[in-house]
Amino acid sequence: MRDSGEPVSHNSTLTPASRRPLIAAISALASLTCCASTSFQQVSAPATTAPAEPATTTTNPNETVICMDPYQAEVHTRILMQIDLLRVGAFEEAREHASTSFRNSVDVAGFQEMIESSFPFLLEDWSVAFGRCRITDGTATVEVRFGGEPAITLIYFLIQSDNRWWIDGASPAVDGLADKIESS
Repeated sequence: MRDSGEPVSHNSTLTPASRRPLIAAISALASLTCCASTSFQQVSAPATTAPAEPATTTTNPNETVICMDPYQAEVHTRILMQIDLLRVGAFEEAREHASTSFRNSVDVAGFQEMIESSFPFLLEDWSVAFGRCRITDGTATVEVRFGGEPAITLIYFLIQSDNRWWIDGASPAVDGLADKIESS
């Protein structure tokens, strides 16, 4: 377990044929990392083997939990698996990490268009760092930063269904201080 809080970068430069070991490595690494309330952690993918599907742990629907294992590992793994698939252009497979309601409302072509037009940085090999994470009523909210300074921050929303976490959406984070500085 990493207690030192040292950042480790996540770079996905593998070919689609080697995607499964990468996903397994991310699963293993995500289970070793910890999410601090104000700091961001970068994640890397060492070579190892483990199940490609995130572990399944249920939360009490009425409790609020700061992301700690096993919840943190599950939501981080789901997000990283989708990002890695997007980076190799596997839009259909990446969409499979979304919630049922998202998949029912956005087809593969619409998903690809949304990513390419609104979130093109998800297709690049930028570093990924996790920030604050909270689980309330079966919904996880996770800050994820992409790239260096200035980083792009997305807030991911995941829901728990069938004892697994699924991405229900993501939106750019609002930085109140930066907004005030830019408008003055």
